[in-house]
Amino acid sequence: MRLHDTATRSLVQATDSAPGSELFTMYVCGVTPYDAAHLGHGFTFMTFDLIRRRVEDLGRPVKLVRNITDVDEPLYAKAAEMGVHFLDLARSEERRMQSALGRLGLIPPEVEPRASEHLDEIVAMISSLLAAGAAYELDGDIYFDVSATPGYGRVSGYSHGLMTRFAQMRGGDPDRAGKRQPLDFLLWRRIGDEGDPARWETPLGPGRPGWHIECSVMADRHLGTGIDVHGGGADLIFPHHECEQAQSTAAGRVPFVKCWVHVGPMQMGGEKMSKSLGNLVFVDRLLEDHSPAAIRLALMRYHYRSGGEWRPEFIEDGEELSRKLRKAAAGVSRAEAAALPAGPLLREIRAALDDNLDAPRCVRRLESCLSRPNAGDSHAADVVRVADLLGIESALA
Repeated sequence: MRLHDTATRSLVQATDSAPGSELFTMYVCGVTPYDAAHLGHGFTFMTFDLIRRRVEDLGRPVKLVRNITDVDEPLYAKAAEMGVHFLDLARSEERRMQSALGRLGLIPPEVEPRASEHLDEIVAMISSLLAAGAAYELDGDIYFDVSATPGYGRVSGYSHGLMTRFAQMRGGDPDRAGKRQPLDFLLWRRIGDEGDPARWETPLGPGRPGWHIECSVMADRHLGTGIDVHGGGADLIFPHHECEQAQSTAAGRVPFVKCWVHVGPMQMGGEKMSKSLGNLVFVDRLLEDHSPAAIRLALMRYHYRSGGEWRPEFIEDGEELSRKLRKAAAGVSRAEAAALPAGPLLREIRAALDDNLDAPRCVRRLESCLSRPNAGDSHAADVVRVADLLGIESALA
């Protein structure tokens, strides 16, 4: 299975074609849970679900970790606006997200760690970076020194100017006086206000962690080094994943990641779906009127690397294709299908997934196969196995 690796800007062999017993590890950056999961989240997490399903289809066991960023500034702001504790809000939205993604047919992650539950390990990693000279203190805050890791910028491939601009746009502070380099990023923020709900008393002083260190710690704690696939939305390439790579490397977690996979945005009105713009389509609301298989098939019309403008009519196309799949698979059980050798349809779907997760090609092939009356009769067993492989088995119920 070949996937596009952001760091090398090339297709890399993510897994061998031969079955094996070695664990395949995946870390997917999750949400800051202050609102419901929208289609952008659904598209991103479905992408990694498809990777997982194909790797398991190849005979490899998978361990997927998808974190919960419940220590983050937008969450504090929303909780304060609502008059609730930020962790109470996080748990409520976390449950809502898990329910929606489960109904969408995503295999649950083996571990879904919360940043708030890893404070001791975060403090320990920051302390080790300080001891190694890779971090420094500035007025009580602690910053990572990007010069401590040769090749900072390798994951994104961005110029220094572009990284600086993105840092300004995405929560960084490149203009802060006293920093060694403008792109040095925050590991720990000192909080003097004793009434701040997101303030921990630690050997580093009272405060809370920066965003990037959280994922380095959770990835290391639950997967260790040499993670097979790590990724998330393309907006995380910089600064988040660039900073993760730098601090994990400086902390001795080498190699950190084998393949960085990033997913293009779902758009509405020409803009990326985002909470700040308010141009969202929520997964749980779509599920009130449409089947999970139809929504997945609609999302699969977009290649993961590019994303694209959301077209609601794709769901109706998905409903129609689901009906054809159900008719084609009628009378064949999963056990019966599994006992038969792979036919041409299943082989072609596998080949499409192995070719940089070409989900749109999978949908086109299904439509072509089932477009003629009785065309699916000779493919019934393949249809059952393809439905499992693509996570649309609910279409056959």
